[in-house]
Amino acid sequence: MSGVDALDRLVRETAARLAGALGAAPGKKTLGEHVALFLGRGLAQTLDSLADRLDTRAATTRPPHPTLQGKTIGETLQTIVAQALSNPDKLARHYAQFAQEAIAILEGRSDIAPEKGDFRFKDPLWQDSPLLRAALQLYLAVERHLHDWVSGAPLTEADRRRVLFLFDQLIAALAPSNLPLNPASLRRAQSTNGDSVISGLQHWVDDALTNRFMPRQIRRGAYTIGRDLAVTPGAVVYRNDLLELIQYAPQTPSVRLHPVLLLPPQINKYYVFDLRPQNSIVGHLLRSGLQLFTISWRNPTRSQAHWGLDTYVQAVLSAVDTVCSIAGTASLGLISACAGGLTAMALLGYLAEQGTARVANHSLLVTCLFPGDGSDLELFATPELLARVQHAMQENGVLEGDDLSKVFFWLRPTDLVWRYWINNYLLGKDPPRLDVLQWDNDPTRLPAALHRDFVAMYEHDVFRRPGAMRVLGRPIDYRKVSVASYFVGGEDDYMMPWRGCYRACQVFRGRHEFVLSISGHVQSILRPPRVANKHYYANGSQDGTADDWLHSATRYEGSWWDHWHRWLNAMSGDLIPAPAVLGNKRHPVLMAAPGEYVFG
Repeated sequence: MSGVDALDRLVRETAARLAGALGAAPGKKTLGEHVALFLGRGLAQTLDSLADRLDTRAATTRPPHPTLQGKTIGETLQTIVAQALSNPDKLARHYAQFAQEAIAILEGRSDIAPEKGDFRFKDPLWQDSPLLRAALQLYLAVERHLHDWVSGAPLTEADRRRVLFLFDQLIAALAPSNLPLNPASLRRAQSTNGDSVISGLQHWVDDALTNRFMPRQIRRGAYTIGRDLAVTPGAVVYRNDLLELIQYAPQTPSVRLHPVLLLPPQINKYYVFDLRPQNSIVGHLLRSGLQLFTISWRNPTRSQAHWGLDTYVQAVLSAVDTVCSIAGTASLGLISACAGGLTAMALLGYLAEQGTARVANHSLLVTCLFPGDGSDLELFATPELLARVQHAMQENGVLEGDDLSKVFFWLRPTDLVWRYWINNYLLGKDPPRLDVLQWDNDPTRLPAALHRDFVAMYEHDVFRRPGAMRVLGRPIDYRKVSVASYFVGGEDDYMMPWRGCYRACQVFRGRHEFVLSISGHVQSILRPPRVANKHYYANGSQDGTADDWLHSATRYEGSWWDHWHRWLNAMSGDLIPAPAVLGNKRHPVLMAAPGEYVFG
């Protein structure tokens, strides 16, 4: 008997048991039996159809790759079908439990409810209306029992996460809150005399034509760079083909001797560190008494497709020399994050090979440096996929920032896609005004050569394999890097999991601090002291595993910024009078901040 036949038999037996439990007369079908048979037969037929279309072997014939352990979506579907057909008894038991829950829902006896704080189901009508309550509870039951089945399946952790990722995409899309029956949508349509419906349709048409059917996250014209964002006073004191160097005007009478250079990611613009003044990391650093400079990257075009990691490291070296020249010091501190962190580590490796102590300390924010650290980005990363992406980039010259942003959005579909579907289309409202979303939707392009080099850093595990990487012609051995470092991870970071960020503490030499922030990838960085309900974890010892570290860490109320700025000040030398002018004779002021490149 095939797995599908066995499942079909078990479905019939389950339906009969449910009918008996509900007291059905012989030969008559109760509501429960109808529900069980309908859903169960549909499940069996779906699996039968998939089995005809897919090779149901769970294992792939692709030879294993030492670092890229991802699987394709097709292989993940094979895993799902193989699990269902290899153990139909277990699937039937989960189905029976779901069918019982569905019957209780339809008869008004279920108490299943959404998690507290779920923004989609806050309207009381979801509970007060029998129809809406049933729709909501059936949706929640499907979600719960799918997750329970996957959690109990004999899968590797990576396969389990891949299967859950696909299920979560489906579940997020099928939420009843995404439909016009959403009571908040109905109330707004009534209160606006139907104007919200017209507005929602207009938003949808606009997004279909200009945003590739994706709901916009930010209102057009909500913020202007140089007027609302990136307004901290400063000046461009150096420019080359790749970057502008901004020196900020001091905001305290005295400043620390050694300057700090902020090296932002190339994927987005630098002003994530200089949002509205109340949220500005730059402003907070300046008020703590630091001399601060930042790099603003030029947005590359197809003609710069050849810009690789060496090109960027050379440009950063020029910026470092300029900062030290203006400040009159031999060394500086460095702050980097994400793709900027990879560039910073390449720079540190090169300087270590030269025997140059140009960087005295390094703050590395939400950056995983090693393959296999649990990032959702790795789940479907296969050599074949990366080869196709690289081929497409060679054809186009660049990776468009919009394409990359949309990949990130689908990693959190409920919060980053369907939330705006509801707001823009069902409620007919304009997208919100939020400074970090303005930045998130203002991406830059990535040159094909730089993308290739970033992928190679993970593919070849260069930070743990001496000589696996060359920077400006030099083979790099990261065992030579010894820099005092401050590492930050995000508790809910799905792109750069904090345990992977922590691992760097144990690989690189130097006096290190590790701090765990409490939000996702970007929001873990953006924790200004004024934000309510915030805390962080710190622990000066990094001897054990990440979980050991957390177990013995201390929870502190408030923003980790204050802890970080105390560390930075301690690392940045004595206090000296703040400079009266920006730049110097060799590097005069070119123009006021935020410069030109940020508008590209």
